[in-house]
Amino acid sequence: MGTLSKNSSSDQRRRLPLPSFGIDISFCRNPQCSLFMEPPDPFDNRGKNGAKVKSNFPRGTVSGSGDEKTFICGACGKSSILKNNKAIVEEYRRLRSKFRPEAPRDACTNVECANHGKSAAEHPKLYRKSGWTANGVQRRKCKACLTSFSVGSRIRRQKRSSANNAVLWMITNGTPISKICDFTGLSARDVYAKIDFIHDRVIDITTRREGLFEKVDWIAVGRRFATDSQTLHLNWPNKKTRAQIAVHHLCTAHANTGYIMAAHVGLDPELELPDIEAQMVTAGDFGLPRAYRQQARVWSETEFKAYLDKITRKVAIHPQEAPEVDLGLQLPHRGAMLRQDIMQLAHAFLLRKFLGKGDERFVFVLDADSGLALSFISAFASRIAKELADVIVVRFDKNKSNDQRNSLVAEGKAALEAASGISSSTWAAMTATEAAEQTDLVIEGMLGTYPVGMPFDWPFHTKSEPSREIRIITDRPGMSNDRRARLMRLATLRSVDSYFHKVRSNLRFAARPGHTPSGNGQTWDRHYLYNPETMAKIVEIYRFRHNWMGSSSTKITPAMKLGLAKGKIYPKDLFG
Repeated sequence: MGTLSKNSSSDQRRRLPLPSFGIDISFCRNPQCSLFMEPPDPFDNRGKNGAKVKSNFPRGTVSGSGDEKTFICGACGKSSILKNNKAIVEEYRRLRSKFRPEAPRDACTNVECANHGKSAAEHPKLYRKSGWTANGVQRRKCKACLTSFSVGSRIRRQKRSSANNAVLWMITNGTPISKICDFTGLSARDVYAKIDFIHDRVIDITTRREGLFEKVDWIAVGRRFATDSQTLHLNWPNKKTRAQIAVHHLCTAHANTGYIMAAHVGLDPELELPDIEAQMVTAGDFGLPRAYRQQARVWSETEFKAYLDKITRKVAIHPQEAPEVDLGLQLPHRGAMLRQDIMQLAHAFLLRKFLGKGDERFVFVLDADSGLALSFISAFASRIAKELADVIVVRFDKNKSNDQRNSLVAEGKAALEAASGISSSTWAAMTATEAAEQTDLVIEGMLGTYPVGMPFDWPFHTKSEPSREIRIITDRPGMSNDRRARLMRLATLRSVDSYFHKVRSNLRFAARPGHTPSGNGQTWDRHYLYNPETMAKIVEIYRFRHNWMGSSSTKITPAMKLGLAKGKIYPKDLFG
């Protein structure tokens, strides 16, 4: 049997990270480039006979040292940091695993039985009735293995199940854990147990309902999404210092309905930092760039300790200072922080999964974070190449006061009247559709021969997004100016920013940290959470309430607007 030549053998030196389960984003991510999405030669052919190297011109180059390596396209010269494909798949799978349907409760519980997991409602011939429990619940028996089981109530083993609704209402309406204990008479441990129970119910319902995304008529409900992130804080105290670690909360909202398609925090609460450190040492990861490591999804223990040392360098607790921390509410510190780029990429790939493989044209409006834009370009590259997706980046001045915003809005109205030649009274008499069409015509005239892909300063300020700068990342020479104008008008983050405002207002731990004159520059809040797992669960619970339940004044929930539900979900539906 012949042997493979060195040039074609599997031990060739790679210059690009290995693909993982079909995911490989090591390509030029500039949509205007002629080689966009074209995979370059992954091997390092330096020192080889040029005649024996498969031609793949232009190959581009890989440069950089330390933790990061960069691929520079040979056609357009744009560079992009190489990412670890394995880490993206790992995080994507973690996010997906949260929404796997739980086993049917009315099914055989014997894992070795052929009927295990087969619901009695769907397969009634596999089971027979077998009397009643002491509580009057129908008992069934599997015909194959004779195992008996009963369904009963989900809350039959709960203490004070009547408090479930109160705990749900309070954690999603700005009540800290300590006050929930006071109001309900529950211990802190019992409150955490109820949060776990509520979260399990939320995941159960969300799993079944969000499996219906494939049935959504995106053309009817709208094909535009807004993605942004906010910073949450988690208390991380030790004997000598107190610090708050910053945790990213990344969300994508459906623009027309306000439905939060996905909401993730930059933490994996299931991991232990010493275990991650040991795995990285064993694999020799610390000597490799991050794109080539076995473990590149989360921070190592060494990196996290260096981060803590940096943020607590000048922060110390005086021995006589009484710490404003209720030690009874603290849980063991556990969890690892996610790499922000890996989190963004997994988030984008999850959204791609939700949107299916149809031929609808989607628009993604993103916050001005270059990593976020490249993540969506990577995930939706095939759609972008077919002109079935547009990615738009928006930045605006978030530091304007209310008076400054009002002044800019007045300037914007005056500019629109001057540019269109239409009086303010005529604008006021227009319908929303007519006003949008007139605005598009004005912007189309301003664009003229505007350079492809260049940022555009929106001249007609809005109060929520003053001094808005818009850049269509997927702009191309063949795009008409009327479409450019329409995309720019629709390029807003209002839907996701509105949700973030609700999170800040209704989740006590999400409020911005306060500064006090005696705090020596420290930011600390005794009502902030200490457990990463609790933070992740409450964020998911609040997303469910926003999407499916709403408040007492909500008549049509975002899920109803999207077509996923016919009515609101009430506490009795959640806990029944």
